[in-house]
Amino acid sequence: MSFARRQIKENNTWDARVILTYRFRILPSKRQHRALERILETQRQLYNAALEERIDAFRKAGVTRTFFDQCKALTEWRKSDDEASSLPVRLQRGTLKRLDEAYRGFFRRLRAKKKAGFPRFRGRGWFNSFCFQSFSGISLQNGRMRFKGMPGSLRIHAHRPIPSQNEIRRCIFRRDARGWYVSLATRVLSAAPRSGDRRVGIDVGVRTLAVLSDGGFVPSLRAARRAARRLRVLQRALARTAKGSRGRRIARNAVARGHAAIARQRANYLHQASARMVRDYDVIAVERMRIEPLARSFLAKDVLDGSWRTFISMLRYKAEKAGARMIEVDSRNTSQDCSACSRRVPKRLGDRYHRCSYCGLQIDRDLNAARNILNRAGVGPGLRNVADGGMRAGENLVSARSAL
Repeated sequence: MSFARRQIKENNTWDARVILTYRFRILPSKRQHRALERILETQRQLYNAALEERIDAFRKAGVTRTFFDQCKALTEWRKSDDEASSLPVRLQRGTLKRLDEAYRGFFRRLRAKKKAGFPRFRGRGWFNSFCFQSFSGISLQNGRMRFKGMPGSLRIHAHRPIPSQNEIRRCIFRRDARGWYVSLATRVLSAAPRSGDRRVGIDVGVRTLAVLSDGGFVPSLRAARRAARRLRVLQRALARTAKGSRGRRIARNAVARGHAAIARQRANYLHQASARMVRDYDVIAVERMRIEPLARSFLAKDVLDGSWRTFISMLRYKAEKAGARMIEVDSRNTSQDCSACSRRVPKRLGDRYHRCSYCGLQIDRDLNAARNILNRAGVGPGLRNVADGGMRAGENLVSARSAL
């Protein structure tokens, strides 16, 4: 599920909107499978053609082609090309919007003086999805989807119902190693803010996924570590195949399925852990972390395997939907400061126990950090809130109790 939010508060009424994405597996027939592959290929070609048009317009004439310019050109093209008009215009506009977002991301990174990454032409195997810019020109009834260019109706494995009050905003079709999936982004009304006072601070880590300020913890799944031996066997089998051969294609798909299985296990575990925290706590405090430096250190494999950013993102949108509060605080020195007397007690990374020489507190290092996070959020016992200036990132809080 993804998360977005719009809140309106008038005359003491609550109206908060949350965007939730439902992901379902598609069960196409052979004919429909070929149609999906054909649509994907046409959208890849449209993406590359639109990118080439933008590059040539700027190089030759110094003109910037915008999303709206290319939508106008698309309308004219559809009038003269029967193959182009055989697909819904919202689908093709979704491809042009995808390119426009790639350009916006390029300029945003350029302004931030980061590695810019200019949009690239997409080859076969590097373009695995297409989308409808809005839920128009497509219908969903009784677990079946219909749209122009698709023979018959696509059967959807709707393993859970979409509430009737949810408004579908857009949909994305995606292909992976197991087959085709569709993601439906819906807008729903979130719950009113809770009135409870169950509080928790969360410190994410490598040895355990999360340590809680009340003494509980969430064990780390370590999905990639557990599957390392199996992946190593599959990757060695891939390395022994000849390039371009049928055996190499089969071996590459086997490696892709192995990675996809790890991703599913990890996502399922994080969903369960974050849902339990939102259910058990009304206020959750987490640290605002910069994952990039850690992802380039000797801890990179364990940091990426833990998926801290995904975990916090799940906490954020689940808390918003359930009416809980989540607060993000500054992460600096949460492990070094004493949670009892606030004095600085320097430690090395290998020091896993906090021993304060000022007040005598002796607790686990991660538990001390979790209590500091709760204190900095301003919801600890008798402690003041953090200063303004970007340390408070939201009005949602989530918490977790005990191990899963």
